[in-house]
Amino acid sequence: MFLPILSAILGILAFLPFKLFYVFGFVFLVPIFIFLFQEEKFRRLILGIFIFKIILSTTTLYFAFEPYGFLLSIFVFLGLPVTIFLIKRLLSRFTKPSIVNSQWSIVLLLPFLWIFFENLQARYSFLPVYIGTVGNIFGNSPFLGLAAIGGLNTLSFFAILINLLIGVMILNMGKFDLPKLPSILRRSNFQKSNFAVIVIIIVIVITGWQISQIKLQQNSNFYSNRPHTLKAGLVSSNKKFDEEFLIFKSDIFTEKEKELASLMIDEKLNLLRTDLRDKKLDLLILPEDMIDIEVWNNADKEAQEKFGISNAGILIKAYRNLAKEFNIYLVATLTTIQNNKRYNSTLLFNKKGELVDVYNKSRLTIGGEYWPFGNWRPFYYDWFKKITPTLDTKSPIYNQAYRYIPGEKKLLKDKNLSFASLICIEIHYPNEVKTFKNLGSQFISHTSNSDWVTIGLKNYLYLTDNLRKIEAVWLKIPILINGRYEKAGIITPDGKIKAVNFESATKDYGLFIGDVLY
Repeated sequence: MFLPILSAILGILAFLPFKLFYVFGFVFLVPIFIFLFQEEKFRRLILGIFIFKIILSTTTLYFAFEPYGFLLSIFVFLGLPVTIFLIKRLLSRFTKPSIVNSQWSIVLLLPFLWIFFENLQARYSFLPVYIGTVGNIFGNSPFLGLAAIGGLNTLSFFAILINLLIGVMILNMGKFDLPKLPSILRRSNFQKSNFAVIVIIIVIVITGWQISQIKLQQNSNFYSNRPHTLKAGLVSSNKKFDEEFLIFKSDIFTEKEKELASLMIDEKLNLLRTDLRDKKLDLLILPEDMIDIEVWNNADKEAQEKFGISNAGILIKAYRNLAKEFNIYLVATLTTIQNNKRYNSTLLFNKKGELVDVYNKSRLTIGGEYWPFGNWRPFYYDWFKKITPTLDTKSPIYNQAYRYIPGEKKLLKDKNLSFASLICIEIHYPNEVKTFKNLGSQFISHTSNSDWVTIGLKNYLYLTDNLRKIEAVWLKIPILINGRYEKAGIITPDGKIKAVNFESATKDYGLFIGDVLY
């Protein structure tokens, strides 16, 4: 199992958040491809891919590690070695050598099979696995522009093709045996054929780089010629920003607690007021759960009449006043209870402070927002509960009262404004992001609460940035980003990021101001 382990080690390097480490993305699949070509035993094929995936996943996506989730995700990808084995068995039934009924067919099919099962794994996994796909490595590379052609899959195909050609070249050098290769690639002619393969690789890399630069420039020109401009302010924060609110132990507030919470909210928003003066913004987007209180027994009249929201009245009132005071559109993401159902919602206030639209998060995060298994849970969750007695207080795994309901995909709209507000994990599914774009979104806002990432925040944000850049380039749409423990800024369709950090030496938040073209 040396080859699967070697591939995983090279993959770990490829996903690290260091400049030029994307180069490992061109070689990390070579050992596992050679393994797939050579191995004939079904059990070893399964075991090899399992070892490769479990090592790579737990070391690159360790910040989201959940044993059952990881195992289920990997089991989906095991469809690849099963398919390879079946193809080999089918080919072995043919006796007449040809390019079709030889292992050369594996070479031709492997890029498509790999991408298919990688997408299948990412799409139907409980975890955000798209950031661990081959193509996402190149979100921070000169080849990013290739995403304009077909998104993440194009980058994956490009990288897999290079890996595949290098694998064929190594096989052709004589240390491994790939039977029934076409004569031009047989070992007897390996010097000539390997030279040809090297030339092909160089041509593909240079061509890919040139196409990438052309596409990025085209996207830049397209974006700079957009007819409308919106001046946006984006706020990000850390958990210290609202840690004072931890004094409220229950989501049902007394009247004194409501008064105190209202004063505390105004005090926090006054920090923003100081920074917002004379900025003349059109739009202000606050981070998800900027002030993380729910106040179940406090309704805002307008919110309840229009959208059935029966909680968080003091927060809604404070945000309304801020929008009215600065004559801006204001976007806030918080937990709402609508008709006795719990949602993670983005609220849009117009310049008069009126609540004009609400979006309820349509793709929820397992464990953090919903739990589809009723009262059943893996044994280790009971162990977690024993060592952390307060864990079950507000966890949807243990407490059904805190389980969210998914909403429907829709845009936030008012007059000439129309945009998607994706919350946390929703940005991790490229085809769903495309769905929001196709609804007519002028731009995409992505806010998230990343304080669940206790280890590996830098790696998580790096891989998420890669994916968001790929989506922005692919869909030719600006993506506005902010959140808790998240930078605040704008990703433009040419893949560039302008942003500020979520904290500084003197502040527990960051404010980015920039123009959005649409």
